[in-house]
Amino acid sequence: MENETHHSPSLFMKILEWVATLAYLNILWIAFSLLGLVVFGIGPATITVYALIRKKLRQGDLSHIFTLFRKEFRKQLNPGNIYFPIVMFVGIFLYIDMRIISVLPESMIVQMVVIPALFILTALAIVVATFTLGYYVENEESIFRSFHQGFWVTLISPVSALVIIHALLLQFLILTYIPAFILFFSMSLYAFVTEWIMNKSFNRIKRRKKSI
Repeated sequence: MENETHHSPSLFMKILEWVATLAYLNILWIAFSLLGLVVFGIGPATITVYALIRKKLRQGDLSHIFTLFRKEFRKQLNPGNIYFPIVMFVGIFLYIDMRIISVLPESMIVQMVVIPALFILTALAIVVATFTLGYYVENEESIFRSFHQGFWVTLISPVSALVIIHALLLQFLILTYIPAFILFFSMSLYAFVTEWIMNKSFNRIKRRKKSI
């Protein structure tokens, strides 16, 4: 009973610390994205959020967050501005496809084949983009190789991929019902959940490689 009483405040403080960290990281993500006029800032800022969350997950401590964020943001300027245009291009391509399909005459093929295929492709693109970020901050290889590896990790980790999609949908619902959370958790919460999931996947893959 004493142990439960002793550990409860500690657990509560850790949760509060994570909530405060994620809120601060999200505000910095918005600020640095705007600093780069969004187009040139959102890629580096997003990679920075993932890198710092990974650091906190591994080390447990993340002090001087603003200084770390600024330093990491500068480091990720080039990789981030390679990553984001690729993701934007794929996103625009999928959006145009959706718009084209929406004006097509209704038919069984469209309803039963084309639309489900496009939804699956969109989900796959989201997961690959997410795993690319995870792989990049884990291994610090080139963005292009990270996309390649992110694709293969997605294929061999279907459970993690499904969890990531469900996490995104759940966060979308939460932000829809509580819009005030957008300022504090729109990016950082998704990054935290997916980075935690990807850590598990990468560790599992490493264990498999060692056992071969």
